[in-house]
Amino acid sequence: MNYRTKTSTLIFGLASFATAIVFFNGCKSPTENKAITKTAEAKENLVDAKETLDKAKKEYVLIYEAFKLESDKKIAENEKIIAELKKNAKMESNAAKEDFEKELALLEQKNQSLKEKMSYYKEEGDNEWESFKLEFDHDMDSLGKALKDLTKNNTN
Repeated sequence: MNYRTKTSTLIFGLASFATAIVFFNGCKSPTENKAITKTAEAKENLVDAKETLDKAKKEYVLIYEAFKLESDKKIAENEKIIAELKKNAKMESNAAKEDFEKELALLEQKNQSLKEKMSYYKEEGDNEWESFKLEFDHDMDSLGKALKDLTKNNTN
């Protein structure tokens, strides 16, 4: 064989080999293409879900902190009212004073209990948070009402 024939054969062989590699690697079955597409979509969905979860966690923290600040403010107001009522009770000198002081001590304990309940609350999920919040608000409202009633009874 001459030089030209050897070169042509070599070039033809390499071209055939390259074409075969491209053909066999480039041709994927439709199920493989679907699997690749589904994997890419799943990764994208996972990223979206993580972003949504992070956003929800940040919103929860803000809501919880606002609720906690408001509750702490109400508890501090209750403590002021209780302190004022104790001060006024010391000036009294009648038989009802003892009952009044017992009721006041009970309300003071409830206020302290609410303070502890708020400080020990741990995140447990949306349903538990809503349940906690409703119960806490109910307890706080009933304590506030009881303090107002006690104040009214003491001034009469």
